[in-house]
Amino acid sequence: MEEYILENNFKLIYKHTESELSSICISIDAGAGVETEKYGIAHATEHMVYKGTKNRTEKEINEDLSNIFGFNNAMTNYPYVIYYGTLLGEDLNKGVELLSDIVTNPSFNHEGFKEEMEVIKEELEEWDEELEQYCEDKLFLNCFNNRRIKYPIIGTQESLDRITLNHIREFYNEYYFPENTSIVVISSLKFEEVKNSITTYFSSWKNKPINSEMKLVNEMDKGKNIEYEIPKIEIFNDKRVGINTCKIEIICPIDKLNEKEMKALRIFNQYFGDGINSILYDTLRTKNGLIYDVITKIAHENYIKLYKITFSTAKENVNKSIALIKECIEKLDLLKQHIDKKEIEQLMKNFKLKRLFREEQSIVLAKELAIYDTMFGDYRIYVNEVNDLDLLSNEIIFEVGNRVLKNLTIQIID
Repeated sequence: MEEYILENNFKLIYKHTESELSSICISIDAGAGVETEKYGIAHATEHMVYKGTKNRTEKEINEDLSNIFGFNNAMTNYPYVIYYGTLLGEDLNKGVELLSDIVTNPSFNHEGFKEEMEVIKEELEEWDEELEQYCEDKLFLNCFNNRRIKYPIIGTQESLDRITLNHIREFYNEYYFPENTSIVVISSLKFEEVKNSITTYFSSWKNKPINSEMKLVNEMDKGKNIEYEIPKIEIFNDKRVGINTCKIEIICPIDKLNEKEMKALRIFNQYFGDGINSILYDTLRTKNGLIYDVITKIAHENYIKLYKITFSTAKENVNKSIALIKECIEKLDLLKQHIDKKEIEQLMKNFKLKRLFREEQSIVLAKELAIYDTMFGDYRIYVNEVNDLDLLSNEIIFEVGNRVLKNLTIQIID
């Protein structure tokens, strides 16, 4: 992997591939986490940059995206907004030019603004149709008082009604600038060729004026000065009409874990909740037949930092399922005594295998490298997650797991 920083501090991260396909991901520290009152403005800005640029109409943007990219998309999360896609290596220069035009030259014309905001409001109406999303939104709303994740990334009806085109222009000017942006390119083209393309289309992008001392503080403390309100340690129960099963989500905070402890948690999760050989699956499904599947996720993104357990079950099985999960947690010290070095090594191997399998799609790797660089100021943190796992002891893996699972916040939707 190689990197290059332009004179305007726009950062290129490059990885060589032998594939005929190239992938690009532009990541900007302009996600929903920076919002204060105008919830949803980050997502609305992501929509509006596609409505036209100083060089292209919306129709021309759509035509060029279809003709150049085999796949393209954009996404707003709490810690970032990304613009990404996959295309033939021979078209990389065209793709870089197109994405640079979209990201650096939006026109933000009044034409189409009201219509686009109505589209977003329709999207909000559909946001919670998926039961798992509805469950998590209710959980965050119930268990937090002040954190931005209390409300959906897309915003609320009230906040969307207040957003104007001027607000979007102001948000763009505040957060869209080279120093706040990283681009990852995975391609068979040589590094120098990629660097020249990036330089051609991004070097003229101007930074907003920033106090040099404040800039240094921001670079040193990227992602570290976010305050993480502790979720309320309660069980919340909400109703939803028209469902035949109950959805349960359990969360535990992980914002206090350091890099080594995060590695330990990832290996612990292989044992505790990831896959059909995990303790949770074995207990809830294999031995008791209470669930179809249980999903665990380590949401280590800035503004979130939670360990999640999600599953569905019949209403009459909710209490038993939760009790069995708590029982699994209580037995961790005993279980630790029965797991040997060979089993720990297998867990580490499983983690690496799943990571490498995902990265077979270059766009997945491009996204991960880009968003880690945005969140933590260093894409190598992602790369290093699979390094030195053999230095983790049985004791630290289970100690971290025990610590994380000490306090459970539970949401039930029935």
